[in-house]
Amino acid sequence: MDSPVWQKFDLAADQYDQASVLQQQSARLLLDWMGPVQPDSVWLDAGCGTGVLAKALAAQNARVWAIDQAANMLRHIENIDNIQTIQADVRQLPLPDDMLDGVVSNFVLHWLGSAIVPEMLRVIQPGGAAWLAVPVAGSLQEVAGRFPGFPLFPFEPAEHWLAQAGGQLVAHQIQVFSQPHHNIRSLMQAIRHMGGDQTGQAASRHSLSLWRSWLQDSHPIDLSFRVLFMHLQKPAANDGLAFLYR
Repeated sequence: MDSPVWQKFDLAADQYDQASVLQQQSARLLLDWMGPVQPDSVWLDAGCGTGVLAKALAAQNARVWAIDQAANMLRHIENIDNIQTIQADVRQLPLPDDMLDGVVSNFVLHWLGSAIVPEMLRVIQPGGAAWLAVPVAGSLQEVAGRFPGFPLFPFEPAEHWLAQAGGQLVAHQIQVFSQPHHNIRSLMQAIRHMGGDQTGQAASRHSLSLWRSWLQDSHPIDLSFRVLFMHLQKPAANDGLAFLYR
């Protein structure tokens, strides 16, 4: 992630679990879709945050590399059995090729773009799997519809992610998660508390009068995310041999 992105998540770490209601719903659905994992299997939680996925896998006696750039997020899962935390950039994973049984990631990869998919697959051994949950275009549609020009994150279409998965895509589904808010101010505050207020310079391009008109809107509004769930599997080695580095 670019520095401003991970830094805001770093600042939001202590309140993230309380604020990230929809992200946690997405994580639970991803875990349910995956089903149980094998004990002693080795996994990566890419952009682990406070470790919802990592903790669930570790509780099944899997071993987890939990990677995030936000040190304050990682502190939430330090000293948990079966979890090794690493502060690193997900775009350049400090792991060798073909190392892992699988990769999981929830509500992170959209910050990096669909071109990140090959890096997720690189570290999985042949025959291993990736289970990814990614917000896509159509997210925050209530805000976009009511407030044209409001600075929103440019979510990629689901088709871009599916194209990157290519022949390694086993299955996918799209789910919409929504949370009602009293007004746009409440919605924006929730996004700030979860570290997701990344509008940056885009926000400053709008006039104060336009911002004032937006913020004076007192009508209820939903915070919603359209999330693409993907199950990918790396092709097995031609000779049937796969080496797992532990």
